[in-house]
Amino acid sequence: MVTLRFKLTEEEYFQYNYFTAWADPGKRSYRLSYFIRVMLLYGVVAALYILSNQTHDLAVDISVFVVTGSLYLLMVPLFIKWSVRRRMKDILAKKENLHVLDDAEIELSDTGILDKDAVSESRYNWDAIVRKVETPNSFYLYTNSYHAIVIPKRTIGSREDRQEIEQLFNRHLPLSAEISG
Repeated sequence: MVTLRFKLTEEEYFQYNYFTAWADPGKRSYRLSYFIRVMLLYGVVAALYILSNQTHDLAVDISVFVVTGSLYLLMVPLFIKWSVRRRMKDILAKKENLHVLDDAEIELSDTGILDKDAVSESRYNWDAIVRKVETPNSFYLYTNSYHAIVIPKRTIGSREDRQEIEQLFNRHLPLSAEISG
């Protein structure tokens, strides 16, 4: 059994939300369709402007829209991060969500996972974990497509604890539940 005690940081909470909402490799087709929709809408607006305003030089108009569209396309990831961070701040601003960043304790054992904080306690059988993601800074143990138990790697104090956690994961989580982020 391994017991981890920590306070989740705002940055760790942001990284979890950003990964789950946008950066997850499983969301590749969503990201692609998002970029395509944005650029199609932009292209339609640009075409309507160019067609309706015949007094300008066509080459200049097209150049301006291509440069502007390219810059926007490069900035989309920043806009997405900003949007996720803003939504996260809105969540954390609500009184009922303040405990998300309070003292937490996660206990991992052969019988399952106990996840508790100041106001709640949840017990999960290993079968409840539908997916495990390892990022450079955390483990995410998903119980559904959006909710995960977040385990910051910084909380794993010793090499023995790290080995025991890996053994628990290997024993109880099928390979199909694992993905690296």
